Amino acid sequence: MLIDRIKKTSLPPERKSLLTDKYSDEKLAGKVIGTPSLSGTVRKGADVEKRIAIDNNALRFQPLVKPGWGRQGIAYGPYTRRNGLAFAVFLLNGHNTSQVERIEPLKERLHRWLIGTETDKPSQRLWRWIWNGPKIGLKQQLLWWVRTTSRISKRWNWKGFPLTSFNENLAVGWFPEEVPTDPTKQGNSFIVHATGSHNGELWLRSQDNLLSTFRGLQNLQVYYVVILRDNGAAYYAASVSKANGLAAYPNMRPLGIDPFEQHPTVYAGFYQSILGQNGFRVDTRVYGAEVAQLPDLATWYGTAHIADDLTGEGQLEKTAPQEGSNWRIFGGNYKRTALGVTATAANSLAVLDGNEPSGLVHVLVETLIAESEIQLIWRFQDENNYWSFWADGERCQLQIVENGKREIVAVSQLWHLQPNSINALQILDDGETFSLSLNGQLVFNKRFIDPRLQTATGVGIGSTTANPSLYFRALEAHPRSIAIPPSLDLGSPWEAKGQQVVISDDFTGEVGELAGKTTSTEGLIWQKQIGTGVIELTGNGAKVQADAQHPNPGRTAYTLEWNHPQFADLTVEITPPGTGRGQGEKGRGGFIFWQDADNYIILNNWLDDCYGGASISSFFYLNGFEELYDAVWTNVGGRISWGVSHQLRMIFDGMNYTAFINDEPVLYRALTDVYPKAVPLSINRVGIVANWEWGNDTGSLFKNFIAKV
Repeated sequence: MLIDRIKKTSLPPERKSLLTDKYSDEKLAGKVIGTPSLSGTVRKGADVEKRIAIDNNALRFQPLVKPGWGRQGIAYGPYTRRNGLAFAVFLLNGHNTSQVERIEPLKERLHRWLIGTETDKPSQRLWRWIWNGPKIGLKQQLLWWVRTTSRISKRWNWKGFPLTSFNENLAVGWFPEEVPTDPTKQGNSFIVHATGSHNGELWLRSQDNLLSTFRGLQNLQVYYVVILRDNGAAYYAASVSKANGLAAYPNMRPLGIDPFEQHPTVYAGFYQSILGQNGFRVDTRVYGAEVAQLPDLATWYGTAHIADDLTGEGQLEKTAPQEGSNWRIFGGNYKRTALGVTATAANSLAVLDGNEPSGLVHVLVETLIAESEIQLIWRFQDENNYWSFWADGERCQLQIVENGKREIVAVSQLWHLQPNSINALQILDDGETFSLSLNGQLVFNKRFIDPRLQTATGVGIGSTTANPSLYFRALEAHPRSIAIPPSLDLGSPWEAKGQQVVISDDFTGEVGELAGKTTSTEGLIWQKQIGTGVIELTGNGAKVQADAQHPNPGRTAYTLEWNHPQFADLTVEITPPGTGRGQGEKGRGGFIFWQDADNYIILNNWLDDCYGGASISSFFYLNGFEELYDAVWTNVGGRISWGVSHQLRMIFDGMNYTAFINDEPVLYRALTDVYPKAVPLSINRVGIVANWEWGNDTGSLFKNFIAKV
């Protein structure tokens, strides 16, 4: 079994770790490059602005004043490319939609900084900042603001300091240079692309293209794993359970294959070009890096459960693949040659079975003439039920054969087989959503949501005509989820959850203000903690008493006594006000975790006409001061909408927190990620909030509050 083979790599002498870096040695900013890792390997790379540090057992990348590749990153090596050479990095990208943007005039930005969230008077806020406000990185933040205001940035352009547009913010993988000039154009690496409302988009380099694997990469802890081959690499990633697009640790999801990159000497590294969005500062945290030679994966097909190089001699059905069952032929026939298999009859269809559904399928097709028609088959149940990625020299098609009937799902002439070339076809499939790619490009520019035949386990090739000038080569299929090799295991992402309901409130009862109401269980009393706004019982929930013409007057929070200071798991159902865009309705509902009047954390949704999506945002009021531009959020696209109920959940242990929408994790942070010297909060009260976030709530409805430990 594949898992058994992987587990063997953790046992000596099979495990060949070449680098381990866990960042347990504290280093001041600018003092990391040139120091030894845990295994003694020197940390190479670039730190032009001296913004890389190590604290709290993690590497810290702080925002650059001047964004750009080659200015901030860590590299290890050099190493010699070979099958099974793997690089794993476990990190939290500061913000997956980090990008260069011009901000409002500096005078307006400084005015907003002074008044903050309008919870405190400006004079009081300024005094508290003098005594307790965060000042590390203040100079760089001010320079960044100055540089990104419209007037100043135009002047800097004139003086030769252009404000270059950056939408790609993080690169992780293998590079032919210690400090790559532009990692989007060389090497085998993951690239995080900012999409705005959909947060991050995860790309990988394949055939000199940047192939999108999925959109909606949320701001969570992520494993990035790139396993080299003599030609190219295989890409994998993992995170917490139910994270969009990723497998749940301790497994990883195969996301793509590059079959061509051949630089013989490579460096393992990760580089940042830009951190933060719209002038908000946010740091990247790296928990560990590992380079290891994996002998059991040192083949051209690595973790595949179906694999056949398709070369050799003889009839295909009479020969065995490297991995998987014996070939089955359903019409026509194929023969092996030194260049690959070729169809010897019309309507040839050959299939292998992997005993479980495949999540990544890849094949090479060499075309010596333009008239070439081929199929890459997956989710094959039988000859009357399967999916097909069909291509020829003029177009591509997505087809399904169901109960013997063929349906063309999509067709386009924008993508087609290249003549006299080696073409690479790939399918990425999680069972619900799948995408097709040809030569490193996303075919149809979209992903398909379709669960039909999702449990079928067959993978194969098809040819419409006999064609001695067309060859299939290097067919491989990987499971949807694969165990992370033990030698690449850098520790678990933070996960916790409550097991026991301590408090619940369905917000039913007599109409009136929430303050003074007793909860449905435990008989605890709601108390207004902050603000002059009102949340009122309506008989069908607790509603912020506001509308589009009369927004809630600033941050308003109601809390309950909490007797479990080290942990709270809160869930509430929120229906944002209004029914659609353009009505002036704003959603700002969420939670508050309260230690005392000088220390609390707020998490809320954000929904507004002014932006084409929604977000989940967190604000930190610590030591009597709230630095507005240290707020951390994640963009969640259409997961939140006007008039549509969603379940918001936050789990907090006083230091770490994760936010969920409808049980999907979307945002993780530790307080020390934001403030290196932060100490855990004691959670003494918990509750709900209508927050200020560039506007006030106009009538969110809360239902079914549940608190667990």
